[in-house]
Amino acid sequence: MRTWSTFYLALVLALVFAFLGFLYLMPSIYHPFTADTISHTTPHLKAAAAFWLLTVLAIVLGRIVRPSNRS
Repeated sequence: MRTWSTFYLALVLALVFAFLGFLYLMPSIYHPFTADTISHTTPHLKAAAAFWLLTVLAIVLGRIVRPSNRS
């Protein structure tokens, strides 16, 4: 199933995960998926690293599902 749509979907997922990774490093922004019970506004390195790992996996997946240009 090597289509351009799956390649672009993997690319969009990588961009979303990268954005979320940077968002979780910013202080004073609400972080909904964390265990910080008081304010959810402190930077979270583990969540950011997890989102960056998902970014790398989405890029690798995009590279795998990209159609070849051979005729």
